Amino acid sequence: MELKKYIELGVQKTETLKALADVLGQMPEALTAAKGGRRGLPLLACVRLAYLVNADPLNVIVASQMVTETDEEKRKEWKPFLTSDWRRGWDSNPR
Repeated sequence: MELKKYIELGVQKTETLKALADVLGQMPEALTAAKGGRRGLPLLACVRLAYLVNADPLNVIVASQMVTETDEEKRKEWKPFLTSDWRRGWDSNPR
């Protein structure tokens, strides 16, 4: 999911962009810029947004990173983290 969608979900939960900005500890202008694809969000704001919209924090962080990343090789590395595909084959309880 794109960062814009996460921000829109956050606005639905808080009812206004200003209220969402207050919850995330950001200025409303920063959220407008992030929603427009001009900048990403700080790490803590991503985590707060993820918990607000019941999303995986890593997915929101990666969505924010994808907004600003211009190196195509790095974008390819980030892309699998936008979904839960990266967890396949990963054992969270190694013996």
